[in-house]
Amino acid sequence: MEFKALRVPSLDKDIAQKLNIVLKGLPGVQKFEITVETQELYIMFDENQLGFQSLAEELARAGCSLRNINAALIM
Repeated sequence: MEFKALRVPSLDKDIAQKLNIVLKGLPGVQKFEITVETQELYIMFDENQLGFQSLAEELARAGCSLRNINAALIM
């Protein structure tokens, strides 16, 4: 699956560093891109290893809540 979020309000440099550590350690995450300047987040993951709800919970624990996002897409 692929998840892309645009204009994530909580995405700043500190959160991006935390997310980098979290996403590298999560089983099932195949690829990710974090763009602080535009507050964009892209994550490709294997849903058989990591469900979206679990991914969202891990992101929130790192300080990156998915609430109040202007645009998001799950494919």
